Amino acid sequence: MGMNKKAKVLFLLFFLGFCFIMIMSVSLIWYPALPFDSKSKREVTELLGENTGTIVKLTTEENVDWYGYGPHANQASAADAMKRAMTEKGWTFIQQEGAGYFFERGEEKLIITSQMWTGSYVLFRIPAGVL
Repeated sequence: MGMNKKAKVLFLLFFLGFCFIMIMSVSLIWYPALPFDSKSKREVTELLGENTGTIVKLTTEENVDWYGYGPHANQASAADAMKRAMTEKGWTFIQQEGAGYFFERGEEKLIITSQMWTGSYVLFRIPAGVL
């Protein structure tokens, strides 16, 4: 009778562990909220994981394009990639102040802001249609 109880306990522990792993991998529940609603955490991590080392457009909301860089990104490498992409579009990098990157193209001025997301990805907020 003791073995039967032990088997039940082991099965229950295995089942609870399996459920925990499935919940974590499916919903990415421990990841912080995204600053936009039109893409899920899973969609964002998949897009960025498939395009490691490049700036990737994630979505457009309220006249703002959201781009990402990662995974395992740091602010410096992400900023370099974003500056290269902006230079290719004819923008000149002027300066950085905190999380803001200032660009010019002729008389136009532009500010792009960045933020770390999950410690592995950098998100960029860029006015729609710029990049």
